Amino acid sequence: MSDDKPVQKNYVYRVLDDTTSYVQELLGENEALRQLLGSMKDEKSQAEQQLLLTADELKRAREEKSRLEQRLAQIEGENRQFSGRYVEVEQQNANLANLYVASFRLHSTLDREEVLTIIQEIIINLIGSEELAIFEADAAGAALRLIGSFGISEAPYRHVPFEQGIIGRVAATGTPYLADHEPDEEVRQTEPSLTVCLPLRLGEATTGAIAIFRLLPQKPGLEPLDYELFDLLGTHAAAALYCTGLHRRLGGGLEVTR
Repeated sequence: MSDDKPVQKNYVYRVLDDTTSYVQELLGENEALRQLLGSMKDEKSQAEQQLLLTADELKRAREEKSRLEQRLAQIEGENRQFSGRYVEVEQQNANLANLYVASFRLHSTLDREEVLTIIQEIIINLIGSEELAIFEADAAGAALRLIGSFGISEAPYRHVPFEQGIIGRVAATGTPYLADHEPDEEVRQTEPSLTVCLPLRLGEATTGAIAIFRLLPQKPGLEPLDYELFDLLGTHAAAALYCTGLHRRLGGGLEVTR
């Protein structure tokens, strides 16, 4: 019996030692797990902070993108305005050039037929009508006689008494007729295609008239330049025709000195 006790005692010690070692191992693993958990918590916290920073940066980036898009749209709008203004200025310059050329041509010759041709070209090329009549008042100032035409039958317009129809009324009153501004039942019945009738005036005197009938198909209506041309024709064409008539009556003997 005495031999069994040491054996049992050694076994108990060994079991205690093993248990202690196992517990220590468990405690060590638990500490390692605790440290790992702490590290993971730190990493999670850092990840969350980084995510917040990324979300904030993304928000700022989106706000910046929206601001840039709004600015780009604003710049594009301004560019369209500038482009439209540029085209408008270019058109105004072209209109002024056309007016200058038309005025210069009317006063550049004393040949009556050439003046009539220039008037026709202004109406055809700048106003946009290939149906027109040019009248001059007779010596008595009671009627208009046709002195030039294009694209119309001349017979009804060879002699137009003042006050007869719209053309005669314009000659009598010195007031232009514009179909766009004052549609007239009389015109629809007697002169349905008349678009414009302009008096030719020198001072207070009416020396003739210009009748413009249908506009070209590609021109839907009168434009701002047309009204400038009407003013030019009403005065400059009248003066040019008067000068050529006077030159003819004087026998064409005017000498030009330089």
